[in-house]
Amino acid sequence: MNCYLPSTRSDSVKVHRQATALVGRLSQAHADFSKWWVVPDGPKDPYVPLDDADAVSASIRRSDRRFFNEFPSAESNGSIGVLLTNSESDKQWRERGKVFLSVKPASGRICLEISRVSELYPTPGDVVWSLLKVLSSDPRVTFANTNIVQRVAEEIILYSYDRSVYQHREFLGWMGYVDKPLSADQLPQAARLEAQGRGTLILATEVLDLADHAAIEQTNRTEIGLAELGLLPVIDPSLW
Repeated sequence: MNCYLPSTRSDSVKVHRQATALVGRLSQAHADFSKWWVVPDGPKDPYVPLDDADAVSASIRRSDRRFFNEFPSAESNGSIGVLLTNSESDKQWRERGKVFLSVKPASGRICLEISRVSELYPTPGDVVWSLLKVLSSDPRVTFANTNIVQRVAEEIILYSYDRSVYQHREFLGWMGYVDKPLSADQLPQAARLEAQGRGTLILATEVLDLADHAAIEQTNRTEIGLAELGLLPVIDPSLW
């Protein structure tokens, strides 16, 4: 799941502050997302709890130094951000679905990844919808989408690459958010719409299955509807 918002210059302290505020909201969605740790740099490094502000800030600064030493010509807008997980050990990380939360204020991106969501939760749609609702509650968010990766007939399929409609536009995927109010009359293709702040949460399909042709068709038609409304961002005008 990706959320897009304006880029802001941030140092390690500001990144920690933003991440703390974000995970405070995520804890409302499900108990599994109430505590977070910085992803270790290496196999022998410890999991640093997010509530240890000094240790987290130091970890962010180390990551920033490594990045800019490796890529000295990279455009800088302060810290590159922080990568978190909701586990405090490798074992727990695997058990909880290998969750990653990337907070990158300089890039204007928040990304939440969960593996095996269908196996871990009896109602995965409800859990992911709750997480989307929390992440897009930030009034700065302009757009959000949810990608799906699935093995289909011994092939790894990525919705955004293998099943989405456009090459030159963003995809919506399973569910997402646009920062404009929408009614069912405007987007009848979607399975569900819900007002969220100044915008709208959109569930393209109830079915989480890249092998289901009807579900893919409904998701594609929802993306086409959003494009016709001018609400599916163009990412590569040269392909238009």
